[in-house]
Amino acid sequence: MEVLHMTTKSIRLLMAGAALALPAVLASTAAAQVYQIGMPLGGTSGTFYVQGSALADHINSRASGIRIVPSTSGGSVENIRLVGSGQAEFGMAFEGHIFGAWTGVGFERAYDEYRMVGPAQQTSGWNYVVLADSEIHSAQDLIGREFVPGAPGSGSASDADLFLEHIGIRDQINISYYSWGELGRMLTDGDIDGFNRTGGAPAPFATEVDATHPLRVLDLEPEIDESGFLDAYPFFTKLTIPAGTYSGQENDAVTYAQGVQWIVHKDVPDEAVREFLELAYTEDAAAHLDRAFPNHDHRNMEWLTAAYVPLHPAAAEFWAEKGLDIPDPMQE
Repeated sequence: MEVLHMTTKSIRLLMAGAALALPAVLASTAAAQVYQIGMPLGGTSGTFYVQGSALADHINSRASGIRIVPSTSGGSVENIRLVGSGQAEFGMAFEGHIFGAWTGVGFERAYDEYRMVGPAQQTSGWNYVVLADSEIHSAQDLIGREFVPGAPGSGSASDADLFLEHIGIRDQINISYYSWGELGRMLTDGDIDGFNRTGGAPAPFATEVDATHPLRVLDLEPEIDESGFLDAYPFFTKLTIPAGTYSGQENDAVTYAQGVQWIVHKDVPDEAVREFLELAYTEDAAAHLDRAFPNHDHRNMEWLTAAYVPLHPAAAEFWAEKGLDIPDPMQE
């Protein structure tokens, strides 16, 4: 039988090699435990991407168990398709799309594999923008004009189409869709007569155009009231853009609006959702978002007045611990 003889020097070399290898093994194990989150948001100049990418940076610099990879998308509608089909883990979507997609309303099929997580943005209004000297003063005046409801596949465009169809004039408008980055230039160059984009008041995209070309937002209140739009779609509310918001805004304008929430695929592990929540809803996170997108809703600890679809179990537990009553979901 062959006997292996090892010198003291050989033993020391082996022990040193093992010591060097151990940190690499531990690092590999730790890396394997990090849960990667795909997060589709919107166009790079859109509010979803601006806020979501800033939040991802904040969380990634503090998280130990998750890593967020934000990406561009068509916006709310596409985000629900991606999260709802398991192609992404987290996303941001308008409340109306969260409600409707569950049964396929406004979508090519029903999606029911996503869950609610928490509030993302304060109420965003649909801003139908025209130049201040335009002859267009109402939704009815858009008939026969060149109008862009929003970027292709976006929630802004989807719900602009919804409204125009509801009041019965969409087929009489020359509708086209372009990326967000093109709309301001197209309006000022006269290629289009108006466009829609969601946002607060003032909205950064509108302020940018208004700096060189005075603009205003159309008052949609007459059509909203006369058509019963809010009765038909109760997840919308009214939002007033005050006179003086833009240099061409001489009078108040009322539009329709809704909130924005975070959604997650149902199979994302509880611990990943929990870590996201614990890092996303802090004063540090809110202060970070203040600099990127002040219209975020990450300080709202009383947001859960209605559950359009079920909450993720980890989210339900988190918000219950914050003292919120978890309502029965409207869709199950």
